[in-house]
Amino acid sequence: MKICVFCASSEKMENVYFEAAAELGEEIVKNGWELLYGGTNCGLMREVSDAVKKDGGKVTGIIPQCIVDRGVSAQGITELIVTPDMKERKNLMREKADAFVALPGGWGTLEEITEVITLKQLGIHNKPIVFVNTNDFYEYFFLFINNIRKEGFVSSAYDGLYTVVNDVGEAVSYIKKYRAKEFSSKY
Repeated sequence: MKICVFCASSEKMENVYFEAAAELGEEIVKNGWELLYGGTNCGLMREVSDAVKKDGGKVTGIIPQCIVDRGVSAQGITELIVTPDMKERKNLMREKADAFVALPGGWGTLEEITEVITLKQLGIHNKPIVFVNTNDFYEYFFLFINNIRKEGFVSSAYDGLYTVVNDVGEAVSYIKKYRAKEFSSKY
């Protein structure tokens, strides 16, 4: 099973986020899974990748040429796939992944995880999607999501597209127990 992890490339956050990323990497290997991620050597991306490598696991990075040109592509991973652009990167990640996990992150993380949620809503895939809400990082995001539900912009028919957990152990448990659910296309 390939676990696609979306997360920060920043180095400027508290240690609790790095600890969660390392724990996720360890759990990926412990469960015999593989890591699929954005392919950089920075921030939480590096942390989760290093944890998988340290424990002998397989790491595949998918990175667009524009980020390679910045000199931050990962070294020493199992496979580094360079794409011409972000669109192709996201397509390959979605195709190769068996599950998606969002650790805390910025614009890229939000864009990538919300795209896989939208594509699940549209029936393009039916894979598990998990937010790891380390240190209540996503609290305000989910207040926003609750508001758009309350205001009628998102139907309750789509409840269950993803799950939110507080720690890595809960994320792993959710992925192991995941059973695909059919979503109607009612808006």
